[in-house]
Amino acid sequence: MENSKSSADSFLLKIVRDITDYQFRKGVGERLFPDNCRVKVSGRTKRPKYVYFDGEILATIRYPDNLLALTMAGARRLLDVASNIALKVILKKNSVEKIKQGMGPLPREIVYFDERIKPGDEVLLLDEDGELIAVGRAVVSGSTFKGLERGIVVKIRKSVK
Repeated sequence: MENSKSSADSFLLKIVRDITDYQFRKGVGERLFPDNCRVKVSGRTKRPKYVYFDGEILATIRYPDNLLALTMAGARRLLDVASNIALKVILKKNSVEKIKQGMGPLPREIVYFDERIKPGDEVLLLDEDGELIAVGRAVVSGSTFKGLERGIVVKIRKSVK
């Protein structure tokens, strides 16, 4: 019986890694979610829902799009294992406090943005010193960031307190 549980756990982790590879880039899944990660299944849908590592939730799998929503711990880990792949927005120092309160950044508060950003992408928001401030979903593409004068460009989901 223990063997079947182990193989079921491996299969769930493979599903999560495949989603990660699709969302970020091939090979990121294995780096972000090592073998000792645990995947919790939703009681209602019976699908993978939460991914844990060392007792912390790294990500939630959103339905119906089946993409990852990173927690702050997951965002930190992504920066550690795949910093060059993570989509980043760097914010001016004077906007950091409002972002910590969950408010989205305005175009004028952005120092740098990754041009690869597409609407709906998971985006990491950092301060000018490179410290992770928040994680959220892009509202507009990176190329659109340039032309905007107002409006929220990233919807904040989690931030440091």
